[in-house]
Amino acid sequence: MIAAGKKISFIVLLSIILCNNIIAQNLTFSPYSRYGLGEINGVGFSHISAMGGTFIGMKPDTAAPIYINAANPAALTGIRLTALELGGQVQFTEFSGSTAKVNKRNINFSYGSLGFPIRQKAAAAFGVMPYSSVGYNVQSTVNESSIGNVNYIYSGEGGINRAFLGFGISPFKNSLNRFYKSAYKDSLVKQKKTSEYKRTRFGKELLSELSIGVRADYLFGSILHASSVVFPNSTSYNHTRRYRAVTYKDVTGTFGVQTSFSIDSIGKRELRKKIKIGFGYYMNIPRNMDVKSSYIAYDYSLNAFGDEIPKDTFIYVIDRSANVRLPLEQGVGVSIKKGKMLAAGVDFSYTNWQQFQYLDAVNDLSNTFRISAGLNFVPNKFAAGSNAYLKRIQYRIGGFYQSGALELKKTQLNHYAVTVGLGLPVGMYRQFSVVNISAQFGEMGSANNNLIRERYAKIIIGFTFNDKWFTKFRYD
Repeated sequence: MIAAGKKISFIVLLSIILCNNIIAQNLTFSPYSRYGLGEINGVGFSHISAMGGTFIGMKPDTAAPIYINAANPAALTGIRLTALELGGQVQFTEFSGSTAKVNKRNINFSYGSLGFPIRQKAAAAFGVMPYSSVGYNVQSTVNESSIGNVNYIYSGEGGINRAFLGFGISPFKNSLNRFYKSAYKDSLVKQKKTSEYKRTRFGKELLSELSIGVRADYLFGSILHASSVVFPNSTSYNHTRRYRAVTYKDVTGTFGVQTSFSIDSIGKRELRKKIKIGFGYYMNIPRNMDVKSSYIAYDYSLNAFGDEIPKDTFIYVIDRSANVRLPLEQGVGVSIKKGKMLAAGVDFSYTNWQQFQYLDAVNDLSNTFRISAGLNFVPNKFAAGSNAYLKRIQYRIGGFYQSGALELKKTQLNHYAVTVGLGLPVGMYRQFSVVNISAQFGEMGSANNNLIRERYAKIIIGFTFNDKWFTKFRYD
């Protein structure tokens, strides 16, 4: 056990390190991160990513190892031990057009979170992770009549980070147990009112399994976009450069709900292992964010040594207040669990990008939908002995399809991927740890119509640590 004071110091230090790591890294090289808020990152950790990012209706096990599902805060009620999650990723991407291919690789931090139970009915979690990423450098050359070749250069970097605090509670957790102990239940059994007994038990179980959660997200960071117009073969024109920097510091939130019921028999046949059917819903609350925008544009020329000589500055705006309206995002999910061996889920979510507003830009984004499915299988979660390790490994598979918010040159830039993963257990008895490895193979965009297609392989390695923290001990 770690002393309480040292634990608190450790948590604070960890948060500072993670924030610094996020701010310092370049998370994407995608040319499509030029649009909107950039490339949006999901909230799912490694074990969720391995199941295609399926999370809405997935209620976590209350028996170790315990994972944090921060994407739907209602799922936090499953945290019965202190859980610490850390993860990083490496991504290999091939960018291909009609005539050329470019390969890129990036390694970065993915997430860090700490979750802990609050008495018997509630739990909380906080952490930090990227929200969106911008990183591109695109150049095109156009032959303009009476001018000659003109180079158009676009680049961007930065991103938005997310620090979150989530809370989940099961307000009616003991409803089913109270029913089992009630005189009403005894009278139903005695009078053999089977149908009424089943209906009442079903309703009480839905109430007992009902969990409600909220998550507050503090979004912070800066995004810099730059564009240049260069006349390489002319001395009659000045080159032009524009910079736009947007700084984000505001709060948004997410609401979620989950419930489930069990099936212990089919007809007159009793099932050896109960089947649990779960349902979930979540909604990211749309709101206007107050941001600061700076915009600078100027002309320049180059001397004989290639050095830049500024000329006229025709736009100079620093830290002007502006608005960015986040879109409404919501989704529903269904999960099926068979004992402690098998868990599967399907999610459907929808984002109203037509509601999105970015400064004074014209919104030409399309509404999107996302369908994902995933499965988690463990032969025997509680197997013991020297030959039982393979039975305790969690095997995961999944995939998703997401329609594209961007439509360029009459081509919608859709995104799809397949995922696989393993949960490798470490430790037994009171302390539990798992190394989660997930791999995602996907494609986004198109190589047609002079666009760029991205094919990538992403590997996320996450670490889950469970322990009993904040426990009071009595000494005789």
